[in-house]
Amino acid sequence: MSFSSQHSKPNQDSNESQGPLTQTSQVGRGNTNHPTEGSSLKVASETLTIEADSGLPPKKELSLFRNRNFMLLWVAQALTQTAQNTLNLALVDYVSRLTKGSPTAAAIETVAFVLPGVFFSALAGVFVDRFNKRYILIYTNLLRALIVPWLVLMSGLPIGVAVPIIFLITCGFSTISQFFGPAEGAMIPLLVSPNQLTKANSFFQVTFFASMFVGFSILAPLLPRLIGPENLFAAISVLYFACFLLVWWLPNNVERPIERKDDARRMVTTIWKELKEGWAFIRARGQIWLAIIYLSTVQSALFIMTAIGIPYIGEKGLGQEPGDIIYVLAPMSLGLGLSVAVVGRLITPHNRSQMLVWSSVALGINLCIVGLVKPLAELWVNIFDKGVHIGGPGLFAVLIIFSIPFGFVIGLLNVSSLTILQQQSPKELVGRVFAAYFTFANFVSIFPILFAGTLGDLIGLVPVFFLVGLAVCGVGYYGWSEEKRRG
Repeated sequence: MSFSSQHSKPNQDSNESQGPLTQTSQVGRGNTNHPTEGSSLKVASETLTIEADSGLPPKKELSLFRNRNFMLLWVAQALTQTAQNTLNLALVDYVSRLTKGSPTAAAIETVAFVLPGVFFSALAGVFVDRFNKRYILIYTNLLRALIVPWLVLMSGLPIGVAVPIIFLITCGFSTISQFFGPAEGAMIPLLVSPNQLTKANSFFQVTFFASMFVGFSILAPLLPRLIGPENLFAAISVLYFACFLLVWWLPNNVERPIERKDDARRMVTTIWKELKEGWAFIRARGQIWLAIIYLSTVQSALFIMTAIGIPYIGEKGLGQEPGDIIYVLAPMSLGLGLSVAVVGRLITPHNRSQMLVWSSVALGINLCIVGLVKPLAELWVNIFDKGVHIGGPGLFAVLIIFSIPFGFVIGLLNVSSLTILQQQSPKELVGRVFAAYFTFANFVSIFPILFAGTLGDLIGLVPVFFLVGLAVCGVGYYGWSEEKRRG
């Protein structure tokens, strides 16, 4: 195994947001005008027809794959989620290239994706409950199709002008995206029959994780260097326009006209009140509070890896191509998938608290070890291949080896903590608890992202990985001390 590359890669100057809360309201299905005798009531987008007075048994319902409207929504979801995950990381890579690998610039770009979630993740769910969901899907896809092409023009602008504009475009794009997820989730029950709802939701969840893997771990690292970032942005815009057409073809008669009695001020007041109620419940329940701390730690760790991972792979760290981040992200996704497969057998209600503590400590240690990759690779080269640029299959093998457990412990933390939230929150409060969680997690993750990026420019990325790793270990210690204090 070698950590050296016989020929260093030439430098190439490039001219190149957990899911928000979805609250599904119980809305009427079909045409709600008063039906006359003998008329048909269309339910779940015509998958099931009941003759009002004929006494005939209902016709056999279509499978999900033969339900035209469900398939339109599913294809739109698959395309939009893949496009969004690809764009998220591709923009961090693009900004990193424009700024010669600046961790601070990459961190600010990451924050531009996260920040709208602080203000709009809770608002979006309430907004969707009060407006036509099909229209929200149409407008969010159309607006994103129109905003992304502006990124193509950035390579022709001075860096000092282009980078701030990219930040603004990212923030606007992320704000629009906050409303797509809740509208999509609320639309599913209107397009399928009640006994197909569990299967439909499972299908969407599998697609969500698959699109995350494809977009974040494969397409975002590879496509910028294969077709160029400008062509990638143009292709993503075309995808969003295709999704605009897909949701345009959805039926417009599957939900009742919504009476909007609340004005904007009252709606914001209601959201704020519900957030406070959810927060009060969280602080009064120690296990739920710790679960949210662990979930926020996972989110912060992932965003930090996004913000400083590309500079660490590139000029500011290992000196490889930024697209080589695929050797981190793809194995990390593999580890995440493995943890989801075994978490039910590995973690039980009896050992869950201890496993969460040790998973946090393991995550922190893993981050410290990742920071050691650069000095160890340099030491290897100085001893065995002096004067040769670090790289080669040995370096990538080490990145793969450490990325798999990183994804594994993140999966353990995420699944176990979400289970605590779902099991220990009363049904009438679960929406408020999740709204408070999303708002809190998005807010607190901003500071470590900026901290890591700024320090990366000041003292280097290796010490930053150590500091972040120690902080995550500190979260594990806090969880252990809280469990011990409660007995």
